[in-house]
Amino acid sequence: MFRIYPAVDIKGGRCVRLYQGDLGKETVFSENPWEVALAWQGRGASYLHVVDLDGAAGGALINLEAVGEILKRVDIPVQFGGGARNLEDIERLLSMGVERVIVGTRALEEPAFAEEVLGIFGARIIVSVDTRSGEVATGGWRKSAGRSLQEVLGHLESCGAECIIHTDIARDGTLSGYDTRVLSPLLDRGLGIIAAGGISTLADLEKLKELVGRGLEGAVVGKAIYTGDLDLAEALALEET
Repeated sequence: MFRIYPAVDIKGGRCVRLYQGDLGKETVFSENPWEVALAWQGRGASYLHVVDLDGAAGGALINLEAVGEILKRVDIPVQFGGGARNLEDIERLLSMGVERVIVGTRALEEPAFAEEVLGIFGARIIVSVDTRSGEVATGGWRKSAGRSLQEVLGHLESCGAECIIHTDIARDGTLSGYDTRVLSPLLDRGLGIIAAGGISTLADLEKLKELVGRGLEGAVVGKAIYTGDLDLAEALALEET
C-alpha cells in the first residue's frame, strides 16, 4: 500500500515548518497543533506524522502537552518522532496512544540501542535515517552519525527493522521537488521506506508511488499542503489507485 502522511511539526508548542531543518528558519502555521491535526483528519488523512522539533534537537521529549492534545482529539493513528532516546520515552509515548515511535539519533549512534528497541517493540518502532548529500545526520540534523549509510542500513536489517523513514535534508521544507535518486541505496533491501523532504507536487508523489514494489510504503507531505502548493485530497487519492 502507498500511504500519505500529513506532517504536524511542533516547536515551542506551535505548529511550524522549517527550512532544511534549520530551527532559526521557521514559519508558524498555527498556535494550536491539534487544530491542524484535526484539519488533516477532516480532509481524509488515514495517518498523521507528528514531530517534536525541540525534542529532536534537545534529545528529550519537550512538547508532550501539545502531542497529548493531538492524541486526545484525533481518531486516526499517529506516528511520532523527536526526542525519544530511551525505553522509558518509548513506553510513555505508546501509553499515551502513539501508534508508532520514530527513533533516530541514539539508534543510529548506538547500534546496541537499535537492537534493544527493535527486539522489544518490533513493528511499533520506525528508525529515522536522514541524509544530507549522502551522509547520515543525527541530533536534529546538526551532526554526522559517524557511520556510512550502507553500514546503518545493513545493521538495521540484521536487527529486524521493518520500516525506516528517510528525509532528504537539503530539500526538506524547500518546495524544490523530490529527487527519487536519493532513495537508490535504500530500495530493494527488504526494508519498508517512508520518504520525506521536498515533496511539493502530485507528480513527486506519483514518481514515488512507482517505487512501491521496491520497498516504498509511503510519503510524508509537509510544507506543500500548508502553502496550498499540493492539494491534500488529490494526494490522498493516490492511496486508493
